[in-house]
Amino acid sequence: MDPYDRAYADDRDLFGASPEPTLLHFLDHLDRDRPVLDIGAGQGRNALAVARAGLAVDALEPSAVGRSALGRRAGREALAVRVLTAGFDAHDAPPGHHGGVLAFGLIPDLDWAGIHRLAERCVHWLAPGGLLFVTGFTTEDPAVARFRAEWREIGPGSFADPSGLGGDTGSPGTRIRTYLAPDQILTLFPSLAVLHHQEGLGPEHRHGDGPPERHGRFEVVLQAPQGRV
Repeated sequence: MDPYDRAYADDRDLFGASPEPTLLHFLDHLDRDRPVLDIGAGQGRNALAVARAGLAVDALEPSAVGRSALGRRAGREALAVRVLTAGFDAHDAPPGHHGGVLAFGLIPDLDWAGIHRLAERCVHWLAPGGLLFVTGFTTEDPAVARFRAEWREIGPGSFADPSGLGGDTGSPGTRIRTYLAPDQILTLFPSLAVLHHQEGLGPEHRHGDGPPERHGRFEVVLQAPQGRV
């Protein structure tokens, strides 16, 4: 079972109902002739916003509960959302296929090998002039000290839950939490132009019935070169 299945089943809008503000701000800059890829689409808050603007969306979501919720919502509005089971490692779109790629909140759940694979594949999929949206946590996050004390450090700012099937990185079910150093996100995409970059403490919030949280957070919007092949 995907670890998000239970959380999605318990909360209709686990990560909120509103799309990312940066997505709304740059929505009109997306290529309307190419599909947008939403990696880890969850219950659909971002994918649905893109589709409501008249763009086609390929939504990758490993959780069956998340896929079901997204599919129902898109179906009710007859939106052009193709809900796919594959994770980003298995997505087989050709080079330059997507006019935009959304990777909201994905990096914190990956180890460094996964982060580098994600970065490489996002650049591979972006069409000339395509936009990449990425958010994640920074080492300014108040929770870093707790993870450093309680979990096993597996890389710079990256921790694995030792209770997950032996705590081996990459083992099924092992939970990961990775925090990037200030401005480190920009080093992962040297070939892309920076349209927007912001870091700092985000607002206090809750996920479902969980305790209040406040994260050290980064967000970037990057653009592929117009003339690349």
